[in-house]
Amino acid sequence: MEFGARRHLPRSKMTSQAAILCAIYHFGPVKRSQIAEYLGLTMPTITTNVNDMMTCGIVRETGLTAPQPGYSGRRARPVDIVPESRHFIGIEMQGTRWAICLLDFRGKAVYARNGESLHQDHSENIKFVCQMIQCAVSACGMSLEDITGIGICTPGLVNRTQGILEMRVGCNWSNKDIRRDIAALSGYAGPISVENNACARAYGVQLFQPELLTEGRSFAYLFISDGIACPLMPVTANPVASVVGMGELGHMIMDPEGPLCRCGNRGCLEAYSSDWAVLTRCKQALEQGKAPILRELCGEQRLSMETIIAAQDAGDRDVDQILRQAMYVLGLAVVNINNFAGPSLMTIEGKLFRNKANQDILLDVVQQNLCSVIRSHTELVFVEPNHLSGAKGAAALSIFRALETYDP
Repeated sequence: MEFGARRHLPRSKMTSQAAILCAIYHFGPVKRSQIAEYLGLTMPTITTNVNDMMTCGIVRETGLTAPQPGYSGRRARPVDIVPESRHFIGIEMQGTRWAICLLDFRGKAVYARNGESLHQDHSENIKFVCQMIQCAVSACGMSLEDITGIGICTPGLVNRTQGILEMRVGCNWSNKDIRRDIAALSGYAGPISVENNACARAYGVQLFQPELLTEGRSFAYLFISDGIACPLMPVTANPVASVVGMGELGHMIMDPEGPLCRCGNRGCLEAYSSDWAVLTRCKQALEQGKAPILRELCGEQRLSMETIIAAQDAGDRDVDQILRQAMYVLGLAVVNINNFAGPSLMTIEGKLFRNKANQDILLDVVQQNLCSVIRSHTELVFVEPNHLSGAKGAAALSIFRALETYDP
């Protein structure tokens, strides 16, 4: 691991052990001397704390380092995290869709499931989530006491400090204390983190795909689903950064006289470019006798984004026009983000982009409308939609919390 110039984890709210564990997690296998240099701590402090962690079974020594030419002293043994020492659960509650995973400390999935059966009633939804948690631990031969942390993510405005879903458009949920409700019903006494599902995905990239974030790159995670969100991660020399703001891009006003959004305003980005907006417009087209290829592909089945993308790919002009408009407005929003924040990287996830034609349309809109004076070089990377990306991101958030608050 190349450490370069000395950098320091923010330890104002972290114990020395938490800072050391965090360094081992992000840079391991790593020598004790490198940890000392990185954190600005003395070798005795590092040695004492690492030995304590080894006794607790959370850290272990790996193989010997390669001998240095002309050096005859004792070779160092790097230390690293013990993956099976801690386990975390991540859950995404997204409309009628759900996903759950149980990960080890290094993010390896021990258990993963997803499906469609969540309830519109909040209390029934919480009951179902608690049943999923119990199924996951039972399937792995564990109990709730074996789980270090649980992460929950959901669309909407989330008060991450208090674990409260303040507002979720579409379900008419407001001020739902998810953390309290799950703890009370499940009986889980450990930490429960609650986050917006796009923000959770950003944490997942930060923890599980660090190769995308070399040299302290800032990044944004543009997530298009029933709504649209785009959390920002700032430039940081540390391996841990927090989401800035709520990331609710979907309610950026693109035209005050535009179509009505589910939030009650007009002209929101979500009313043009979300899955919900595309499904609504395609349904209207079918009711008007348009979109013949879509009609044939859909048949008697429920209209879905997969069918819409297939119809566009098969040459349905009405569907293509709807998606082109969605890409045009979304491209303008990407330009606004780029001009305002200029992140080094923007990852983009959405079913719309399973057709590469939509990727190309978006990129063309961005290129044509970027401010010629600013011209920041944001790299746009399209991410294949994954049923488990939100749940894994929620688990990643719990892993971050466990590292920051480590106390044996």
